[in-house]
Amino acid sequence: MSSWWRGVKKKLRQGRVRLLRSPGAPGEVAGGMALGLFIALLPIMGLQMPVAIVVAEGLRRLARLQLSRVAAAAGVWLTNPVTAAPIYGLCYVIGRPFARFLLPASQERVLAEAGALDLSTFSFSGPGALEVVLGLVIGGVLLGVPIAWAGYRVTYGMVMRYHTRREERRARRAHRVELATEA
Repeated sequence: MSSWWRGVKKKLRQGRVRLLRSPGAPGEVAGGMALGLFIALLPIMGLQMPVAIVVAEGLRRLARLQLSRVAAAAGVWLTNPVTAAPIYGLCYVIGRPFARFLLPASQERVLAEAGALDLSTFSFSGPGALEVVLGLVIGGVLLGVPIAWAGYRVTYGMVMRYHTRREERRARRAHRVELATEA
């Protein structure tokens, strides 16, 4: 196995351990992860981590909803330079029909006149830009909700198992100390 892959696996393992050991109840950590995963699917690459931390803190102060900022920041790494293109591509494919439905008819006519092979349709200015941005946002929200829900469930289970095992280890250790002092 190559050394770079071992390094990647080691970093992933360290991140998982950091997440499991992060302060807060399992619901707080899982809620932070869900928030981070949802924000990861929005087309704001580069701003995701600050947005996740600010939203988590805002929800903490305004709605008294306790979310882990550490987990929220970790969740946004779903989209990174390696995974961004396929994830945002999927968001666009899912959101594009809804964006076309919401666009005015004149916008669709301009897009149709541009032609399928015209390179100007791939630019991010002009009449096609609104469709692309709207498609990315709508697709990100539509994908973000189920992914955030699944991320919450998985993270909650992982953190609960970690806390349970930690408490069992502490109980066994305390029991061994009691036996040693009795002898």
